[in-house]
Amino acid sequence: MNRSFVRNFFIFTIILAVCSGTLGFTLVRGERELEKTDELIMHTHKFITNVIQLSSLTEGVLASQRGYLLTSDATFLDDYKAKKNAISNNLAELSLLSEGQADQESRLAEARNYLNLFFVALEDKISLHADNVEAGRTEIVTNAVERIDSLRDDIMRLTTSMLNSEYARSEMRVAQLESRKGQYFSSLFIGGICTTLLLFILNAFLLQAQRKRTRAETYLKGMEERLYLALEGTRDGIFDWDIVSGKIYFSKRFFEIIGYEDKGDFYGTPDDMQDYIHPEDYKRIWEYVDSYLNGEIEEYVQEYRMKHKSGRWVWIQSRATAIFDDKGKPIRMVGAHTDITPIMKNQKKLEAEKNEAQDANRAKSEFLAHMSHEIRTPLTAISGIAEILMKNYDSFNEKQQRLVKTLGSSTESLKDLINDVLDFSKIEGGELELDEGMFELDKIFEQTISMMSLKANEKGISFLFDYSVVKDREFYGDSKRIRQILINLIANAIKFTDLGGVTIKAYFDDRDGEDYLHIDVTDTGIGIAPEDFDLVFERFKQADSSVSRRYGGTGLGLPISRQLARLMGGDIFLSSEVGKGSTFRVFLPAKAKGVTANSNKREYVLDDELRSVVSDENNVLIVEDYEGNIMLLSFILDELNLAYDVATSGKQAVEKFKDNHYDVIMMDVQMPEMDGFTATKIIRQIEAEKNMGATPIIGMTAHALVGDKDKCIEAGMDVYLAKPLITEEVKIVVLKYLEEANARKKAA
Repeated sequence: MNRSFVRNFFIFTIILAVCSGTLGFTLVRGERELEKTDELIMHTHKFITNVIQLSSLTEGVLASQRGYLLTSDATFLDDYKAKKNAISNNLAELSLLSEGQADQESRLAEARNYLNLFFVALEDKISLHADNVEAGRTEIVTNAVERIDSLRDDIMRLTTSMLNSEYARSEMRVAQLESRKGQYFSSLFIGGICTTLLLFILNAFLLQAQRKRTRAETYLKGMEERLYLALEGTRDGIFDWDIVSGKIYFSKRFFEIIGYEDKGDFYGTPDDMQDYIHPEDYKRIWEYVDSYLNGEIEEYVQEYRMKHKSGRWVWIQSRATAIFDDKGKPIRMVGAHTDITPIMKNQKKLEAEKNEAQDANRAKSEFLAHMSHEIRTPLTAISGIAEILMKNYDSFNEKQQRLVKTLGSSTESLKDLINDVLDFSKIEGGELELDEGMFELDKIFEQTISMMSLKANEKGISFLFDYSVVKDREFYGDSKRIRQILINLIANAIKFTDLGGVTIKAYFDDRDGEDYLHIDVTDTGIGIAPEDFDLVFERFKQADSSVSRRYGGTGLGLPISRQLARLMGGDIFLSSEVGKGSTFRVFLPAKAKGVTANSNKREYVLDDELRSVVSDENNVLIVEDYEGNIMLLSFILDELNLAYDVATSGKQAVEKFKDNHYDVIMMDVQMPEMDGFTATKIIRQIEAEKNMGATPIIGMTAHALVGDKDKCIEAGMDVYLAKPLITEEVKIVVLKYLEEANARKKAA
């Protein structure tokens, strides 16, 4: 008996030492692998940070260069040089970080080449500025700007490509880290359990060797009972496949799931299951099993259908674990079946609801696009005629002037209402885009005063707009969207004010160390209760339903205004007291400022420029089916003494193009017989077949949703104008292409 004790003790000691050594070795190696993987991830993150910094510095260099060109302020030039040096340092660090990565080294080399060209182009533009070359009149300047923008786009494309590649590499390394962590903790857990169990067995053996067998048998019996109860509680069917013998044990619950309550425990073969499995799933199931047993996938979990005794199909989720011998050959596979039919039915229901929602969203977008076209097409004519009448404002008597002014204001209000509905759709889909640039604050404020003061006078309330402290200031932003915010807020203030008046004050103020434009719109109207402050910024809602019945409105103005302000980096806040009025405070970041030039004569300058380039040889083709828009475009071209032909469909446009040479084609998109897209493609085919130069085609569409511009460009058009057409924009585009056409004629 003593020899047996010694022998068994010695064996246990050896086993414990081996397990402890193996566990220690595994933990040390695992820790080193984790540290190595973590270093690779940090390297990737550092590379990503430097690429993002490179993109930001490139934009910063361009911004500083343009700031210097706009203001001649040497501070911008110093900032430009500093950012240029920073880019050089950034490229050097990226070169070190990309060593051993052929794809990133290639992209970095290409980016470095583009950056060199980009800096050369920027320096050339600064030289042109130093030589006092007039921007907008000199083709060299125009080409320089286009060259700079093209190089910047190439740089942005390469940085985006580098980021995408590195993000993919980062995800791969993070996944590798998580996998190694799982393996590390699994090894720790299993090793700990094994070591603890060995110590427990050794201690039990030494203390109660004689009772060891009895306690072990009692323990095993209890474990079997608990295992049985646990399996019954889960309501899962169990299978145990002896791969060597080909026999499979199926528990009673395995067959109860598919309606065979009387079958009991069952021993069979894999072929016995063929009659129960859906024919479409059978081959896939065994391919998945083979992949798992061959080590191609790490986890065995799959879903398939089994035939119920009643004839219906039951969805089953099968989970299992295989046991392998020393040579890696599978010898056993144990798993469980779970009935997931309710889950699959719910999933199909959710997919159907999702598809239905997507169909409804597409239908809504199509409806909005159609309504946009139907409304904007006649609105183009109305808006254009209003512009023409406003140009001749001084030739009318006082009563006629009021009518013309009212027509212009009402047209703008109608356009704003239509834009609110379309903007709501764009904001919902995250598709609204800003069109930012430099503009005069005075002009926006004066337009707003012209429109809103009339409404205030009609209600008999006072109206004061104080913008004296921001007079003669330029602002960088989306002028149309800022004007839209102002009109929405002021129109609301006037609507809800019956006594007193509306006061607007614009000023610049410091906010968190940055300069912001503040616009306070204050009224003496009905006011808003504090608990309703958030409600007024929700779509289609107002603080009180009686307000909607009394004052009207869609409930879109304030939500859209706040979303627009936030898109521009600002916000709108409300302070109010019931019965005493409200103040809506708009604040927007001031990205640029300075003294403005007098641009009130811009349209007349454009007219002079157009007349200077127009000759008897110039000819324009108007392709438009709506009579009002034909009249508007004809008036504009007649005023410039520019010859033109008219086609009322895409088919007529193609025929006229075959017989005539045009310097510019103004192409409507939606027309009878043949739309503008098709006509443009045919014209481009004719030019290619006859080896002709490309005729500039200006796309005109009343569709105003995101993606319409891309459709025009893809069809072969050169530029896109949205309806309602703005006379100044039309003239600018026509001037550009007439100058190019005349230059080609002289060169020929």
